[in-house]
Amino acid sequence: MTNPNWTTLEEAIERSKSEILRDVADGIVPLTCASYSELHDYVDANGYGGAFEHDFDNEETDFWNAVQDAVDAWIKAGGVRS
Repeated sequence: MTNPNWTTLEEAIERSKSEILRDVADGIVPLTCASYSELHDYVDANGYGGAFEHDFDNEETDFWNAVQDAVDAWIKAGGVRS
C-alpha cells in the first residue's frame, strides 16, 4: 500500500472522523448515518481526510480504501452518534 507523502493512515482516519463529526454538528450528515457508503447520500465522502487536497496518485487507492474501511467500521460501531 502506497501512502501519500503528506499524511499517515492514522492521521487520515482521525481527520476523516473529525470532518464527519463536524458535518453532523452542522446538520449536513444526520446522526442516523449508518455507513461510509451512506455518507454519499449527503456529501462526496471520498474527500474526507484530505484526499482531494493534493494530486491523487492511483497508487494511493489502497491507502484511501483502508481509510474508508476504518471509518466505515467506526460509523457502524456508533461513532457518528458518540
